[in-house]
Amino acid sequence: MGTSHPNFESDPYMQIAKRMMEKSEAASQSEDFILPSEETTPTAKLNCLRAWGVPERIIKNLENLKTTKAVNIVKNWSDTPREAWCLILSADKGTGKSTAAATWLYDMALEAPTYLKRYWWSGTRIARTNGYAKEFEKMMESRYMVIDDLGVEYLDKNGNFLQRLDELIDERYSNFRKTIITTNLNTQAFKERYGERVADRIREGFHSGGAFMELSDASMRTQR
Repeated sequence: MGTSHPNFESDPYMQIAKRMMEKSEAASQSEDFILPSEETTPTAKLNCLRAWGVPERIIKNLENLKTTKAVNIVKNWSDTPREAWCLILSADKGTGKSTAAATWLYDMALEAPTYLKRYWWSGTRIARTNGYAKEFEKMMESRYMVIDDLGVEYLDKNGNFLQRLDELIDERYSNFRKTIITTNLNTQAFKERYGERVADRIREGFHSGGAFMELSDASMRTQR
């Protein structure tokens, strides 16, 4: 039991595991464990996004990315202080809001992942997650988070999803954990669906650079 694997020194996967354990000793339980990459290539960064849960359809869009209004909004927001904790991109399908959100994660993928938390969650996946599950705890503690297509999930009659979303938003707001939300709801529909408390937490970040951005082919405006 106490002997080393005979091929440990030559096994790259075991080497990665060893280095990850050494790094984890100095990290808190809620942090992500990332090991420096010898070479950061576009392929390595896209693989990093796959590990973070970004869907393949979005990955494919990033391979031939064009600069759009949504992409520019995300890039500007990414430089804001942590108090600008939330950005909401509101638009119909096909306007590139999800792809724009993924560019934020792509720009942060400067190191190859070994053990990483999931950063990309759909609204429907959150709706399926039990509020007492470890997966839900990961959502609240994750340093970064994209909530994609919020608004298409089923709202149960007992309000369980709304309660979980309220808890999730409050936790991320209270600890300034950067979050991008994409939705097809406008500001009024968003507030009616999720309530004033959630809307108020999001508005708090507007003073520091957060925003609710409604996008269309013809116009773009910040809703406050």
